[in-house]
Amino acid sequence: MNKHIPILIISKIIISLSTLYFFAVYLGWDMFTYPDFSAAYSNCSSDSWINRSYGKIFCSLSSLTGQEITYKSPIFIFIATLINMAVLIGYFLISQRYLNEYGKYLLIALFVIHPYMNVYFFRFYTDIFATLGIFLIFFYKANNKHIDLLFVLLSLMLMNLRVALIPVFFIYAIWEILSFFRSGSKKLIFPFLLFIIALISYIPVMSFSYRFANINSDINLFIKVIFNLIYTMGFRESVAVTRVFIAEYEIIDLMSLFTSFILIIVHTVGLYGFIKFVAMKRDISFLIVFVYLVVPIIAIGHMRYLLPLMPVLLFGFSYLFFRKEKYKKSKQIL
Repeated sequence: MNKHIPILIISKIIISLSTLYFFAVYLGWDMFTYPDFSAAYSNCSSDSWINRSYGKIFCSLSSLTGQEITYKSPIFIFIATLINMAVLIGYFLISQRYLNEYGKYLLIALFVIHPYMNVYFFRFYTDIFATLGIFLIFFYKANNKHIDLLFVLLSLMLMNLRVALIPVFFIYAIWEILSFFRSGSKKLIFPFLLFIIALISYIPVMSFSYRFANINSDINLFIKVIFNLIYTMGFRESVAVTRVFIAEYEIIDLMSLFTSFILIIVHTVGLYGFIKFVAMKRDISFLIVFVYLVVPIIAIGHMRYLLPLMPVLLFGFSYLFFRKEKYKKSKQIL
């Protein structure tokens, strides 16, 4: 067994539980507040197509059991824990190929201490499906796997659970189709099928996406993009929406502000490191996962949109400083 995995599992659970205890017990905060759930997903009679399958999970289970089942139910907290842990293990197993021993321990440390990832570690929000979707693409790319039937089926399920994934899978399908015409070495049917499914999945949410993209449309686009990018790279949703950095909890808010600046640095350096990794792999399609951020950065950005990409950025951070010798020379990708 990989000696690093038990260290990752044990330390991640301990630190995540400690984070939960600090905020939920010591500060008395409700760590599972999810306004979107009561506003959209808990209405079982709603015909909304926005992350429709997510709401149907709880409606169906509540109907079958005769009890109210929500994302706060212990079973879904447990499932969220399993999924998030499995994703981190998956990222580590892939990333360790390119990291020396120091890099492996640095990556584990970053996975373990990242405060925002710890806060969301037990939450069964729709973001967890975005995390799975980004990992699915990263897994296939890192293992030189082409789109197959399993990928298409998983993509279909994830897009219905998190509609923000639709542009990512749509662009990825286009890339794979173009790659077929360049090399002819891939099966065209599955990329084309993914393209059609992503296109059809977008039609019911088209009006919502238009309204979302036009949030704060009265603000200069360039200024809005700059600020949204900064908020996305390091500020939690409450700060990005209200623009209030210091509020009721002065000491906690000051600590949070300081942490946000640290996270902006780590995430930005991680992005640069991941670009170096892409250059080494000579495959620019790895960057398609960042399509996930395009609409939020245009509309309204905060760190929850970055959550599915955080493991990628933390790998990039570790790769930049502690990659294996044979991977230190970057190559041209264009």
